[in-house]
Amino acid sequence: MRKLKSNFFHLFSLIDQFLKFPQLKKGETGIQVGFDMNSAITSDLFEMSRRVGKNGMVIGIDPDEWNHEVAKKIIKQKNFSNIKLVLSGTFSEETKATFLFGKKASWSQLGNIPIDETVEFSGREKEIQLDTLDHIIEKLKIDVKKIGHVNITNNGAEYHTLKGFEKGLSSATDLALTVIAGRYDASGTIHGKPDYEVILEYLRSLGFKTKFIRIHKNFWWGFCVKLFINRQWIYNRKNYGVIFATKGKKRIPFYQSFS
Repeated sequence: MRKLKSNFFHLFSLIDQFLKFPQLKKGETGIQVGFDMNSAITSDLFEMSRRVGKNGMVIGIDPDEWNHEVAKKIIKQKNFSNIKLVLSGTFSEETKATFLFGKKASWSQLGNIPIDETVEFSGREKEIQLDTLDHIIEKLKIDVKKIGHVNITNNGAEYHTLKGFEKGLSSATDLALTVIAGRYDASGTIHGKPDYEVILEYLRSLGFKTKFIRIHKNFWWGFCVKLFINRQWIYNRKNYGVIFATKGKKRIPFYQSFS
């Protein structure tokens, strides 16, 4: 039974990584901003790693030390030699902020943005350093033109992360993005406007083609994942969505899914 379950999740992961990152090629660099280790078996961090292959690179950026501890163990056990982890939050500028720990790692968020009212916090807080994505890429000496896909899932700080990546977004020639957006409470707003509207306008101004879709309307998550894994939290509730964006030779396939 255990082997059957393992085989199932291996097959699920292969399909999931193909649908999430169809434009991420072998030898490219993938960047994962926010990597939640609660569901490590289907973590975007490792799915990106398989996509880019041994000659590619994956950069995982997250401010939660617990996520890093879990990820490091899996990287060692599974020999993911192409993953580099960065312990940092991302924002539109280099600054400090209070990090609010959620009762689940996937619920944690920065304290300098509107609070997500749909999750529970543990009461534990910590001051952390925030950096811009442009600066992190510069420090790691990553060639922006080799970055194939950036996936941003950092609980309401997505727009601010993009603003701190403006240099890279402007200079990239072939780049795909997936950005979580569209939460229904205050954490899904930028200056009183829905965050996905602000993000879409911003990315279009930088030459990106864009699309926004709600999670329950996506075929893979809205039908297949419910059927196979029974992720009930997605259904019969107001839920977030994702922005797909591409530039240059990258395209948005109709079947593309998201984290």
